[in-house]
Amino acid sequence: MKAGRVSRTAEAAAALRANHHLNASDPVFSDPYAFAMTNSRWRVLLNNALFRKTLNSKLMNQTFGKLTGQVVGRSRYSEDLLQHAIEHHQIQQYVLVGAGLDSFVLRLATHYPQLKIFEVDHPDTQKTKIQKLKKISISQQLPGNVEFVSIDFEKEKLSDALKRSSFQSAHPAFFSWLGTTHYLTPQTTLATLKNIASIAAQQSEVVLDYSIDYKALEGIERFGAFALTQFTQFLKEPLIGAFRLEALHQAVTAMGYKVMEDLSGQQITERYFNHRADYIRHTHATHLLHLKII
Repeated sequence: MKAGRVSRTAEAAAALRANHHLNASDPVFSDPYAFAMTNSRWRVLLNNALFRKTLNSKLMNQTFGKLTGQVVGRSRYSEDLLQHAIEHHQIQQYVLVGAGLDSFVLRLATHYPQLKIFEVDHPDTQKTKIQKLKKISISQQLPGNVEFVSIDFEKEKLSDALKRSSFQSAHPAFFSWLGTTHYLTPQTTLATLKNIASIAAQQSEVVLDYSIDYKALEGIERFGAFALTQFTQFLKEPLIGAFRLEALHQAVTAMGYKVMEDLSGQQITERYFNHRADYIRHTHATHLLHLKII
């Protein structure tokens, strides 16, 4: 991302969440604040009737709808697991790693008053996001259980950033790391996971999405993954991180994690997008990974 401004891919993801919330008959993930969270250019497009009709057409949903599926599917999956962790494992710390323009603060922070929420992201993205959150919030004040922690992932360890906050390493936490690893080198992703394992208590959980090398895909999925790499190049936030499942599992197991679940694109579609009339599916190019520190 360009210094001094919010991530363009974060804005695009917010736009996709907004479109899904506003135009899908049965949203997989509803984000009523996503429209306000994205930038003015996306809002103009989403307000254009012809653009909306084209974007939500059968043809577009059968192709680019896989990107929508990826964006809303990962948010639904992570928050489903977070809710389970809160209700069944008494998790009271929630760390959004690379929080982007996620609106959990507005949607659910007050619903979980005992949950301490740590939003960790690049300072430029965070500055813009806080301004947006305050503008959207009716009271002009953010919930008291939210703490913003700035970090540059390529230059600083997550543990160093969290040490500047009220995060408590002695208590289990739920880490959500979505839409970020694709733009980091595999070495940086693994180093961050190792760092989380070093600071988080046992029974802490981590959810992340990760890319599969597009060369391992076939047909329309391979073409779509290649097109996405070109799109992110255009946004000047290139996709540079991809993993092989077996190697990733071996690496995280050595760090002290237990792999609870690794969902392929097809499995995510079966769970959240099966038999949808709008033909939205999840791409095969990314997986969702659920880890627990043992």
